[in-house]
Amino acid sequence: MKRLAVVMSGLMVGASCAFGADTPREWIELKQYTCSSVEVRDKLMAVFDAALIPALNRQGAKKVGIFWTDAVTNDGNADYNTSVFVLASFLDAAACLTAEQKLLADAVFMKDAAALFNAPMKEPLYDSCSSSVFQAFATCPTVEQAATSDSRLFQLRFYNSYTPERNAKKIDMFEGGGELALFRKCGMPPVFFGEATAGEMLPNLTYMLAFENAEKKADAWKTFIEHPEWIKMKADTQYKDTANKIKNIMLRPSKGSQL
Repeated sequence: MKRLAVVMSGLMVGASCAFGADTPREWIELKQYTCSSVEVRDKLMAVFDAALIPALNRQGAKKVGIFWTDAVTNDGNADYNTSVFVLASFLDAAACLTAEQKLLADAVFMKDAAALFNAPMKEPLYDSCSSSVFQAFATCPTVEQAATSDSRLFQLRFYNSYTPERNAKKIDMFEGGGELALFRKCGMPPVFFGEATAGEMLPNLTYMLAFENAEKKADAWKTFIEHPEWIKMKADTQYKDTANKIKNIMLRPSKGSQL
């Protein structure tokens, strides 16, 4: 409550004037599907583009992102080459948690996604799926369309803390401390910032940034790292040891992605 009170007492102005204090905080689900090969990954993405996006739209999720990566995109890291990432935002927790049940009850989706459901057990369109659920930050309450070019690039980062208190302090660093506002100032617009309520690497905060291309990303991070506000912020002892494990994944959107 202390962190929220600080944010709502005026520091939201530093984050962005685009949101009012009463803007509802969306609930966000991020799923990672792991496939047996790049070819199967691409088949799964095509199904998601054609069937999953419109089905989630019918549920009220207006911003559905489908993403992939490769060794070139992901800074030489090939660990996620056969993965598909799905990002969807919902107005409340109930809508987020019941989305899967609604998909199974959606006759249009079941028909349009027939390639997924009719695949034989020995040759599925994905081998495993993991899910993380987040509540959006008060200072970044909705998923945003932050880049639109054909060459746009997304940076997904998970910040794990070794205690819930350190995680709360890192969130406060972004919100009350002004780190999120500095991201925007340096040309690093967020797609979302969320506090994890379920998933891996708990406790954590997770965020996604969008860039029009790889060059814009490199320039923005250089500006941020060298910015005097960041140099001062990272030296503040109250934020010491707030994120001890960071996972970084660079992503490209699918052809049908709405982000």
